[in-house]
Amino acid sequence: MSNYINKKFSYENSPKTSQNWIKLSEDERKKQIFEILINNPNYESFEIIKAEKNGIVILRIEKLLQASERGILLLNLEQILKNTIDQGITIWLEPVGDKSKLRNLRGIEIK
Repeated sequence: MSNYINKKFSYENSPKTSQNWIKLSEDERKKQIFEILINNPNYESFEIIKAEKNGIVILRIEKLLQASERGILLLNLEQILKNTIDQGITIWLEPVGDKSKLRNLRGIEIK
């Protein structure tokens, strides 16, 4: 039997963080995540920006990665964090501004 995602999954509630996760300070939550990142060379260029009580973990990636490669890395990391720390964790990347030097020189600002 195949285990494909279908429409019924869109109606499911997202997992909530446990009381253990909520009770930790942000520094303690970051430390737990950092221990996992440091043990895997694929994630050595990841920096933890925030680790919130509601399970949102915001990361910054210093290394330039292709979108297809980045997506797989992030999904795998999220699954590792869910399995080892807390089921309610979700991974997000820090929003990045426009890096185009030409647009910045012309004074164009995208909001």
